Amino acid sequence: MLNRKSVYALHALHRMAKQPGERFSTARLAELTHSPRRFLEQILRELREAELLHSEPGRNGGYQLALPADQISLADILRVVEGPIALLPCASHRFYQPCSECPNPTACAVQDALVQVRNETVHALKAISLSDLIARESELSSEVRGILRPTPYLRTL
Repeated sequence: MLNRKSVYALHALHRMAKQPGERFSTARLAELTHSPRRFLEQILRELREAELLHSEPGRNGGYQLALPADQISLADILRVVEGPIALLPCASHRFYQPCSECPNPTACAVQDALVQVRNETVHALKAISLSDLIARESELSSEVRGILRPTPYLRTL
């Protein structure tokens, strides 16, 4: 599950993508996204350091997207605020570390399965941009389609 930091980051960047070119103060973004201001300030700083945001100091300054919304994926955002997307270090591409519990990393079924999960997750997150979020919001608001819900897990015997 995503932590609160990731949720705040996603909502803040989604809000900025809806109004391209506009600068947002931390206080305004915190109010619009119902996020704690000080915590959001730290998140925005990290996103700026990762070059996803641009900031201008001063009274008329604020934050805005550093790239067009169609060039920022959910994977880009989550890697900044969450770190590795893999569930275990042995399944990570960028931060690989063998598990101390594994007697044979070249034949580990757990690692193999979790690498598959990681790869599919990264692919899905890369495929969704901030522009896609705006399009989804429009479809949902105009009732073109209903919101997706999780598929229930049905145990087969």
